[in-house]
Amino acid sequence: MRDRSTSMPLLFGFLAAFCWGTHSVIVRYLTGDMQGITIATLRLYIAAAALFVLMKLLRFPVSGRLTDRNLQIAVGSTVINYICFHIGLEHTSASNAMMLENTAPFFVLLILFLLAGETVRRRDIFATLVALAGVFLTVIHDIDIGGEGLQGDMLEIAAGLSWAGFIIGSSRALRASASTAERVNFLLNVFICSAILLTPLMLIYPGSATSNDIMLLVLLGLFPTALAYYLWYEAAARVSAVSAALLFILSVIFTFINAVLFLGENLSANILIGAVLIVAGVIITSTGSAKSS
Repeated sequence: MRDRSTSMPLLFGFLAAFCWGTHSVIVRYLTGDMQGITIATLRLYIAAAALFVLMKLLRFPVSGRLTDRNLQIAVGSTVINYICFHIGLEHTSASNAMMLENTAPFFVLLILFLLAGETVRRRDIFATLVALAGVFLTVIHDIDIGGEGLQGDMLEIAAGLSWAGFIIGSSRALRASASTAERVNFLLNVFICSAILLTPLMLIYPGSATSNDIMLLVLLGLFPTALAYYLWYEAAARVSAVSAALLFILSVIFTFINAVLFLGENLSANILIGAVLIVAGVIITSTGSAKSS
């Protein structure tokens, strides 16, 4: 039973990371024609529509949970994260965005310890440091912190901090959930509420989209958003908040795998070592996580 309780979150986490692996690349391409806030809002509406159709097909109950404090934290954090990440990506490189947003596990530890008053395991601290070292090694060849991209870099750090809030709010709600239907309904609420709150900003910064952009937006809404978040939610329901945060970092590995396979980029020793460290960090914190959480 213990092996299963550890392997299932890892499986869901790896599958979510595989979907998230195309995230930064697609958004970076779309920002050539569209405003970042427009991309953020539309992908949420597309993801919400996909989940709503899925819930109707599976006869899952659909309900609002606006008074749920965990939902409020998750929605507020999502709105801030999407604003900071998508606008920041217009002013910095995809590698910078990837590294800085993936500081979220560090912020999760700080928030849990300083604000939530929870006990943080030494295992989680060590695993976070190992995984963050892996992220740094993976993207170091393209990092260019500061200079003209300083504004974008600061926004990506804010994205990492807000993502930590999303992880904590979601993890608490998911560990209290009893079924997949509850988790999908919670995620649907997050998507719809966040999209509605972002809509006024989208209308302030209108943009044009080509037919190719629309196709990429649909793909972005379905796979790196709806499917990836659902898989991550299934993983987060079974592990601690720190473990859930580190599962997100796995997307860095798949981002570079996609770049090697489809863009012809070279696979360096740093990327390989970084990937090993990221996976090691995830495994370290996941071992016994389900039991302790």
